[in-house]
Amino acid sequence: MHEKVVIIDDEVLWHGSLNLLAGTGLTDLMMRITDPGACERVRRIVERARPDRPASPTRPGRQRTPQQRDTGAARLYLNVPYEEKEAAKKSAKARWDPTVKCWYVAADTPRHLVERWL
Repeated sequence: MHEKVVIIDDEVLWHGSLNLLAGTGLTDLMMRITDPGACERVRRIVERARPDRPASPTRPGRQRTPQQRDTGAARLYLNVPYEEKEAAKKSAKARWDPTVKCWYVAADTPRHLVERWL
């Protein structure tokens, strides 16, 4: 058994086992949940379960961890508020990725240095 979770934005997520792309066959249960708190909790659960694949891509105007991109170098993207950028640069040698507009560190950076921004 497996489940699918799609986080649409910070307020809407879909959860269930319906394969929306199949177009044929049985349609199981699919739930639409409209709760910002639930979206954030599910996002954290997914990101902890799959740290190599963050739960959502970056969207303009919001600081979200972007999906890992094939950049040739393993990166760990961080959710660093603007007012903490200097601390991230100093303590973890964080760098800015202008393409995805997000801070990152090398994937092998000790987690205790970046834990508060994960």
